[in-house]
Amino acid sequence: MADSRSRKRREVAPSFGREGESRKQEKLKSGAESSVAELSDLVEDKPARLNQDDVILSYIGSDSPIGFVGSLCRCLEADGIRVFRVGDIPSILPEELRLSVSSSNIYIPIFSTAYANSPQCLETLALMVEHSSRSGGKKEILPVFYHVERSDVQLDQKSRYRDVLDEHKQEFGGEKVKLWEKALVGAGKIKGWERSSYKIEKELITAIVGEILFKLMIAHNHVSEDLSTGDNPMLSDRTLELEDSEESKIMELLELEVSDVRIVGIHGRDGIGKTALAKIIYDKISLRFDACSFLAEIEETMRQPGGVHYLQTKLIYNILKREHEVASAFEGVQFFKEIFRSMKVLIVLDDVEKVSLLKEFVGAELDWFGCGSRVIVTSKESRVLQGFVARGLAHTYNVNPMDGNRAFNFFWQYAATGKSDELRSYVKIAIEIVKAAMGLPLLVKVFGSFLQYKGLEEWIKFKDLMQQFQEDYQKILSIIYDTLGKGLKLMYLNLASFPPDVDCRIASLVWCQLPRPPRPPRPSHPHLPHPIIRPHHFNHPVSVLCQMSLIEMDENKLGMHSMLRCLAREIVHERFHDPGTGAGLYGPAIAQDRKKGKRKRDHLETKEAGCEILPSTTFLSLGRANIDRQFAGALLNVRWLQWQGCPQDAISMHLEKNENLVILDLSWSKVTESWPGWNRIKMERLKVLNLTGCGDLLITPSFSCCPNLEILIFELCSRLVHLDPSINYLKCLVTLNLKFCSELSMLPAEMGGMNALEELLIDGTSIRELPASIGKLVQLQILSATNCLSLVRFPSSVCELKALSELALDNAKILELPESIGDLGHLRRLSLKDCRGLGKLPESIGKLGHSLEKLDISGTSVSSLPDSTKNLRRLKVLKLDSCFIREFPLYIGKLISLEEVHASWCRSLEGIFSSDIVRLYSLRELRLRGTRISSLPSEIQFLPRLQTLDLLHCDFLKELPTLPRNLTSLDVDHDLKQKMLGSSNFSRWWHLLQ
Repeated sequence: MADSRSRKRREVAPSFGREGESRKQEKLKSGAESSVAELSDLVEDKPARLNQDDVILSYIGSDSPIGFVGSLCRCLEADGIRVFRVGDIPSILPEELRLSVSSSNIYIPIFSTAYANSPQCLETLALMVEHSSRSGGKKEILPVFYHVERSDVQLDQKSRYRDVLDEHKQEFGGEKVKLWEKALVGAGKIKGWERSSYKIEKELITAIVGEILFKLMIAHNHVSEDLSTGDNPMLSDRTLELEDSEESKIMELLELEVSDVRIVGIHGRDGIGKTALAKIIYDKISLRFDACSFLAEIEETMRQPGGVHYLQTKLIYNILKREHEVASAFEGVQFFKEIFRSMKVLIVLDDVEKVSLLKEFVGAELDWFGCGSRVIVTSKESRVLQGFVARGLAHTYNVNPMDGNRAFNFFWQYAATGKSDELRSYVKIAIEIVKAAMGLPLLVKVFGSFLQYKGLEEWIKFKDLMQQFQEDYQKILSIIYDTLGKGLKLMYLNLASFPPDVDCRIASLVWCQLPRPPRPPRPSHPHLPHPIIRPHHFNHPVSVLCQMSLIEMDENKLGMHSMLRCLAREIVHERFHDPGTGAGLYGPAIAQDRKKGKRKRDHLETKEAGCEILPSTTFLSLGRANIDRQFAGALLNVRWLQWQGCPQDAISMHLEKNENLVILDLSWSKVTESWPGWNRIKMERLKVLNLTGCGDLLITPSFSCCPNLEILIFELCSRLVHLDPSINYLKCLVTLNLKFCSELSMLPAEMGGMNALEELLIDGTSIRELPASIGKLVQLQILSATNCLSLVRFPSSVCELKALSELALDNAKILELPESIGDLGHLRRLSLKDCRGLGKLPESIGKLGHSLEKLDISGTSVSSLPDSTKNLRRLKVLKLDSCFIREFPLYIGKLISLEEVHASWCRSLEGIFSSDIVRLYSLRELRLRGTRISSLPSEIQFLPRLQTLDLLHCDFLKELPTLPRNLTSLDVDHDLKQKMLGSSNFSRWWHLLQ
């Protein structure tokens, strides 16, 4: 009986209207006994419950979240969590509400658009704030921002709650409303959950239920003490504190204000998150340097042929934005010394385990780079930097494992999807699994992803396995591998053998005949979210491996963590003849010693070493090896051959009978247009031909031998001067890469036959003009012609490319764009950086309002933007650095999607910045370094998302208005900084000025 009464009461709310005091007293007397009975039942500790009313929800029932509230309550109650609902229907006494708030542990106000309309909701919130502040951390508020901004709840000037609060003052008085306002501002500062961060409501519900379960189990000693951070385990806030703490400690070691050159090492065991932390820091500080480079997976890249040369070449390109082929490690060192010494650079060297290798990139004395340069090195061992540390040239930071709260939150993010039973049972097991993972982010992520669609029984089995094998993580990971189907195993092992960051489009051509895995079942529980990856993503096994966190994909680049790559190699080594593993995939080539039965993984040593290539090999990397003709039979099944630097006459005799070749990579080899292989090798199935760096190639061969090519790469063929006209008949060609073919001065006059071409890359060539026939490439999406220093003519036929989404003409000598540029209805990115002869943009650019997202006119002679620019409603990034813009247009506020504005070193930009900036609600970055602006509008404080404000060297700027609350990066000159530090008005931002 009491339970039914309690359930009924959960839909009601307290009364704060004009009901007479006598009526309240009457209610109190007549209902005292029943109220006491109900409240006694409410706090009764039943076995199925955690404690009393564990959660109180405050919401306005007439607003949109009513369906959301119902689903959330059903999920919470299904897991034994008592929920007391406080809506906006006046039916409960204030005294009863106060007792309920007092006896509960977690308060969840659901801030919706009409939340402040309800005095009942506001009074409940005030009680929540009062009790949480007096509890010593034992009670906490976890808000949900449901289709409102955090700034609305914090009562910023544009808050939608302000007007209705002013109306409440007339009825309830100023003191009462002031109390409500204080409660709103306080709750608005708590992290909580934002509806906009989740694709569907069910994902949000799962996140809320999981975190509440975890918190209540800690509070009731259902979780071991080492998973708690004390009496107040604030999971979300604690996570942010830890992340910020790690970043701040590394920032302290970097000391960016100091002009010396130094190394900062980030150390820790495999899988602890060194690379992820380095990326966060790199993204945060990269704009403070003249040039930057992030060299990832150095240890793995070094396994590939010519690894050092490749990395040095990449470093030079990243820093100088132009190619320079490094013929030897020594030449690379000499280049660094001569060119980089005058530059302030940021370099990240990821996964460095040898001191000798480090010295090939930074030298022994750090005297290769300009003042203020910084080098970040990630490594498993701190000994790599011992010599530098001893001489005061380096500082190190050891990454600690995640604490229990943070690890659980991370695990739950991946594992919680698709549960069909009560979440409470899963949470208990999850806590044990997280504890066994020892705070290693990689393992937490992989284990969570693996269990995502598993039932409770499988969770229990996995927990038992972890406890059985304890810290033998390779064994546990191998068990996960064993659950994969044959096709997925094959793909995983293939990926482990491929070079780091391999192009997914190339790799997928090898897998075109792999069996696809079964689609995971959809969750049956009506109140839990569907999988993060939608059904159509399961069309390719790559999505399954990504979902299991065994591989990662970033902008078509496939990557794998070194710990998982090592597992794959061990599997190949130990189970070489297991047909389920797809043996023979490891590269550089795996060879079997016929006499001793041993496997070798180094560069192939031909028959003198008594080795042979296994017939099952599909991916083979031979480096610069020269192999005997007897290996021809073993190459019959090779689908991807990587033979960089092979002898000119070696390859054709080995591949004459291979009809399966899909990818042929002859980078840095001696092949020429007269090479006999063009006619002797059967290339009908060839999809990719990579001739990067073939310096002897003057003229391309006829392409009649490979009619089905999809990707053709001539990058860095420095002596190439002519493309054979047969290229026009490659009907399947999707990508043509001619980057840095520096002697190539013209494209074929007729290009319309390549009607499947989507990507044309001619950066760094000597091409003078684009042929008119380029307008016939109806599928072309990307046209990149940066650093074409001889390009003077831009034909209007380019504007016929209706599918074009990216156009990059940086550093070209063009003087104008055709007026028809506005006809490119799908153009998302237009980059004209350093086109110094370009004096204006055509008025028709405004016609790109429904597509253009990025516009870069940095370094041009443009002095004003055309009026039609106001129509670019989807523009997110506007770059004007070092151009002649005199003022920001008054209509700047109409560019409502702007997220970044870069106008540094615009020496002609002066005066007052337009107050219309207040309409740029999405603005995250505003960079005005080196301009002549004299003031910022006071409205800048109302930009809710502005995080970065760069005002260095703004000599005419003498004071600042109140700044946005969410700033995380602020750069100002010394005098202005001292003035701000001396004013209490800027105390909120003092930490940004230290």
